[in-house]
Amino acid sequence: MRNKQAKRETIDALNLMICHADKGPSGFWTDDHEGCGNPAIFPEFEDGLKHGRLVQKKHDLCPWNTAILYGAGHGNIETGCYHSCSIDRARYLSEQEIKEVLVRFKTRFENGYYEHVDHLMPLLTGNESTLIEQRILSKQLEDERCDELRRQDRLKKASALIKKYPDKEDLLAVYYGEKACVDEVDEEDGLIFFAPDSRNDVVGAENMSYDEYLDVQLASLGHAYRSGFVNGIFHYLLEFKGQIERVNARYICFKRIFISGMYPDGEMFEGTEDHVWMDKSGFESFTAGDSVAFGAEVYRYVKTGNGKWIDYGLRNPTGIQKIEAYELPSDDELIMQEVRRTICETCFLSEQCNHTFCLMDPKKKRSLEREMFDMIKAGTDKETQK
Repeated sequence: MRNKQAKRETIDALNLMICHADKGPSGFWTDDHEGCGNPAIFPEFEDGLKHGRLVQKKHDLCPWNTAILYGAGHGNIETGCYHSCSIDRARYLSEQEIKEVLVRFKTRFENGYYEHVDHLMPLLTGNESTLIEQRILSKQLEDERCDELRRQDRLKKASALIKKYPDKEDLLAVYYGEKACVDEVDEEDGLIFFAPDSRNDVVGAENMSYDEYLDVQLASLGHAYRSGFVNGIFHYLLEFKGQIERVNARYICFKRIFISGMYPDGEMFEGTEDHVWMDKSGFESFTAGDSVAFGAEVYRYVKTGNGKWIDYGLRNPTGIQKIEAYELPSDDELIMQEVRRTICETCFLSEQCNHTFCLMDPKKKRSLEREMFDMIKAGTDKETQK
């Protein structure tokens, strides 16, 4: 016997859904623009949408469960809404059709039909199912038509760039004017930020036209750039360490900077960049030979010289402090650190391991480390030679 309180609350919710069928279907939960709760019907869901909080109405069953809508063999009534939901398909129903489906569900629900779920008959009629599929197809065709119109519009606006970079026509047809960032375009090294406003964040590009901004980015593909700093654009760079090599009236230079950072999921990463110049502001009390640790902001700038291209630098240092002479790990040491981390994360003994004393056979582990190191090293050397 299903919970009587949950059953009453479900019926109360269904009555509201039926009365407000003109506002579309609604489910029973929402969380930061996800879920199915419709605030036009249940205002309490507005809080979840605004603040990213889980808001859930107590209920027994949901009419938009796939197994309920389409019958036995389509979804699972016991797995709940998240794993078996068809509300996106229900949104293709008209106001009157939504009302009829909800009334039908309410009648079955009150009569105890869903107490035994071994052989569920579809809640949707054959005609309703057909109409949904027809409307989905019609929407897809309309979306394709609109996409093609937008594509043609982008091609027209990007015509000058396409003339200069004909091999980038497909790229520009998709992204010109869009809020997107494309990585490793056509297997070339580099990033392209297509959002028009993004040029305001690039030192030296503030007064460029949009086409000029894209031009300098396209011309940058294949140029060496500070890829170790790129993670600071998308992730968290926690600290930089390095020894000051040179100091002049306006700038200081680090022979090598060691980078430590963190991905959004909490996983740490490391990297290095060589021969890094920074504004002297904040470092006035330091001299060549001093080792320092600090935080800083990664920024993009237009590098000039033999043409123009985009590179990455550090600015606005914070928390600068002198540290003991710091010997930066070599590239080989960084590769080996990554190898050991990967072996540890993928080890078949991880469930028995306390991550203090390794359970793997030492000889096998050393052999695996060397094999993986050699493979990565060979690939790194090959890339360096290009």
